[in-house]
Amino acid sequence: MLNPKNIANLALWLLFLMTIVPVGILALYNHPSVADDYCFAYMTRDVGFWQAQKFYYEGWSGRYISNMIFHATPLAFGVFWFVKVMPFLILGLLYHAMYSLIGELLKPSRQNQLLLAATLLSLFVIFSSSVVDTFYWYTSVFIFPTSLCYFLYLIVVILRYYQPKYQRIKYPIALLAATLVFFMVGSNEVMMLFILTFLGMIWLYILVFEKRFDGFIFFLMLVGAYFAYFWVITAKGNEIRMASSGGQVFGGAIVSSLINALKSTIISGFKWSSPVMFFGFLYNNFLQRFVPVRPQAIFKINIWIAILALFILIFFMFFVIHYGNDMGVPDRVNNIIFAIYLIGVFYIITIAHYDYPADYNPNNHLNKIWVVGLMMVLIGTYIYLLDGNIKTMYADIRLGIAKRYDQEMTQRYQHIMTSKTDTVYVTPLKNTPKSLYFDEIKTNEQHLWNKCYATYFDKKVIILKEEK
Repeated sequence: MLNPKNIANLALWLLFLMTIVPVGILALYNHPSVADDYCFAYMTRDVGFWQAQKFYYEGWSGRYISNMIFHATPLAFGVFWFVKVMPFLILGLLYHAMYSLIGELLKPSRQNQLLLAATLLSLFVIFSSSVVDTFYWYTSVFIFPTSLCYFLYLIVVILRYYQPKYQRIKYPIALLAATLVFFMVGSNEVMMLFILTFLGMIWLYILVFEKRFDGFIFFLMLVGAYFAYFWVITAKGNEIRMASSGGQVFGGAIVSSLINALKSTIISGFKWSSPVMFFGFLYNNFLQRFVPVRPQAIFKINIWIAILALFILIFFMFFVIHYGNDMGVPDRVNNIIFAIYLIGVFYIITIAHYDYPADYNPNNHLNKIWVVGLMMVLIGTYIYLLDGNIKTMYADIRLGIAKRYDQEMTQRYQHIMTSKTDTVYVTPLKNTPKSLYFDEIKTNEQHLWNKCYATYFDKKVIILKEEK
């Protein structure tokens, strides 16, 4: 007969499977997006890998790491199927990063480590703003989800730097940590400001409350600050990008950006709190079964300081996006901010668990209540998400939208490549799965997407037929 623990474990694994299976199925129908993907691809093909990066770095963006990965796209070599593999790669990377972090923080059994990582990843996919930005759009995948992985691995590396068993290799560990900071700074401006603020708060906490100067964290701060200022902020491409999107490198509407950031923090925090807190309550009960003592000094931080720190981090992440443009917060940015919020909340719940421990008796029938609670939360989650990611993914599969989209795109490629004329008209897509589809070429041949599309396929013009 199954006991409450086994029932709970099975329920969480079921949640994980229900979440990732559609991600994998949809990957088989994925295609490159006309938004940026073809622009990076033809640049690499026509002018070379390094020259293409230089062009974008000086003419559009100071994101040196993202620019490098963008121009390393297999699409430059005619490999269309890579975007079908990419979702599996990023899914595995996210899972491994969460698995590594949980193992380093909590030291649970292998089974519980696997389960907690699966649950965190499920929550991220279910409650994030957009799955297309996380798994399917090449240009977005290698900006935000990967930078989240850099951060998770960075925490693991920092914790290992201080452990006695790693002292023999602490300098290589420090170099690895600096490399991850370098990668985060060069990925995107939101994570750039986030990591600088995060490291700064850690260093200040140690200085004020532990009365010591932490040279390692200070070193990471210097690395981050150097590359943030000299490689990103003052890059010519960054100035051009900020000006074109309504923002400014320095100056700008700071007051209005601060106000908007505060509004976004409060509104989003309230929106995210309900589903995350429900699972957090069950996670706290779950902790009692396998982490009886406080395993890391990192959990000895005062809980109110941790809550304030999370608020500040979320606030500054919203601030940088409001300051950098006047078009609101894109879903891909909301995704990464939600991921930090999710990890932060579970960190705070873990602190609360150790600050206010409760006796756990596995034979106590009251513990069965949390199993019932878990099942109610799982059901409530899917009711809550009637118009969310899960329903959207399953609808795209069940109704055949994703499959027909794949067929339409394949036919479009054949039409373009077999056309004998320099000007090619393509019909609008009849099937646009929300889980996969991000944008389309336009009826205006001068639009950037049209130009990149045409250049990639060696045509003078590729244009969308106007619907009558």
